Amino acid sequence: MLNQNQTYSAPHWSKRTGACLGAFTLALTTLLVGCGGGEEIEEGRTNVTKEDVADVAADPTSPVVGKEVTIRSETATAVGENSFVLQPEGGESILVVNSTGDSFVLPSEIPIQATGTVEEFVVADVEEKYGLTLEDELYVDYERKPAIIAKSLALAPKPEQLAQAPAGYFDKKIAVEGDLRKLEATNNAFALFEEGWVDDVGVLVVGTEGKTGGGVLDEGENVTVTGVARQANAQVLQEANLGWDDNKIQEFLSRYTDRPVIVADGVYPSAVDPAPGN
Repeated sequence: MLNQNQTYSAPHWSKRTGACLGAFTLALTTLLVGCGGGEEIEEGRTNVTKEDVADVAADPTSPVVGKEVTIRSETATAVGENSFVLQPEGGESILVVNSTGDSFVLPSEIPIQATGTVEEFVVADVEEKYGLTLEDELYVDYERKPAIIAKSLALAPKPEQLAQAPAGYFDKKIAVEGDLRKLEATNNAFALFEEGWVDDVGVLVVGTEGKTGGGVLDEGENVTVTGVARQANAQVLQEANLGWDDNKIQEFLSRYTDRPVIVADGVYPSAVDPAPGN
């Protein structure tokens, strides 16, 4: 929990009305898009539940095909240079094709998050549509099966993982799920925590104002933050427009030692609450 005596991070516990912003799910067996009771989110995008996609990889006629989804998994196996297979716990494995235009090296023992459209996979069609060159012989087992054509890939550490070993994440795109704690001194930042993590500082997220799609997030809400991890220093905090003077920044840095700062490009309410300790 936050230390009530730390003026830079004492939580403000006022309850505010939450807003559905287009949900991310970080559960291993869940794929979702949108939130709410099946209402249309926007043209071409509708709500998808985990029941709808439990067997997506085994069913080319799944209603999820054609929808944008997000999946997170700790188990991934490379397929050639442009793809990998995710193995959600208790579910069918599913091919993820990297169409971002950037290389993505699979990490070891770190969850990854992929967002993209579920499509029926045909090597020739995917190569032509996305300008990719795939090793055809590696994809025989995936022909005519649903695959995620990823437009976004990110490392997905938990807040505690990120705080304790930040060096491997600096200047990389990340997606971090945690419980939001507001900061009284600024509206352009908050802290992330997680269940089971005994800590009074958390991970600082900056640049959050205007990154919630116009919605309002609740104190303590389980959210996913996408952005880039930076080394905490005075320049990063000054550029974040937190409204802190130099003394405030130095006070913060004296307490926030050896931790990264997430410079946010998006903040989304998670579709599901994590299990305790996850």
